[in-house]
Amino acid sequence: MTALIALNNRSGVYGRGGATLPAVDAWCTTHFGRDALQFCQVLTARFNAGSVVLRAISGNRLLVRARLYQAGVHIATVALRFDPPRRQSHLSWFVVAPVGRRGATTRHLLQNILLIQRDCGIRRITLQAALTHGAYVWAVHGFLPVPNAAWPALAGRLAARFVAVASNFTASQVAAVDGLLQSPDRRALRAVAALALPFGGTTLGRHLLMGEKWDGELDFSDEPSALIYFRRIGLMP
Repeated sequence: MTALIALNNRSGVYGRGGATLPAVDAWCTTHFGRDALQFCQVLTARFNAGSVVLRAISGNRLLVRARLYQAGVHIATVALRFDPPRRQSHLSWFVVAPVGRRGATTRHLLQNILLIQRDCGIRRITLQAALTHGAYVWAVHGFLPVPNAAWPALAGRLAARFVAVASNFTASQVAAVDGLLQSPDRRALRAVAALALPFGGTTLGRHLLMGEKWDGELDFSDEPSALIYFRRIGLMP
């Protein structure tokens, strides 16, 4: 059984239920410092409404799945796991509907999640960068492949994709891209994602990463990674 909290933030009407609500309330009070309703209010701040399913599981972890709405329209779905004893959270699912992709939906939702992560003592976020856009999006948000040894395999796949389109670029451009893909440093992924050379109606970096898949992490103790993330979600200029 799980706990369900439904919120209409415009009217201030909330509904709470589920057999495990007391356990979820206890988890939130212990690790977040506020009850489950307040947890969900932070998660859904700046959205008109939301429905949140929560479940406290073994190891003092909390599973969360939320659907967010604006003006009665479903605009985003997120699923994540909080693990305060290990000071990390795992982002299992983050999908913004097409109607919300040109606005501030992503920034607002990631800011809300960050507030909860901060108050729960989270220092590391993990995820799988996948689906159509995820491999590119999370790279430009500061995430890095994990473990370190995963980068050479990812770079090899990107190199194979680049070979197929390299004839569209100058010799110096090809040499620069090859240099990035041959680097043993996983941070080269950020430079690949940032490749702004136009290709196929988009950028080369986006083209190479579209449809890829890699496991990633953002460690807040890594200052360059944290600064990239804070800037991308609108917390820093």
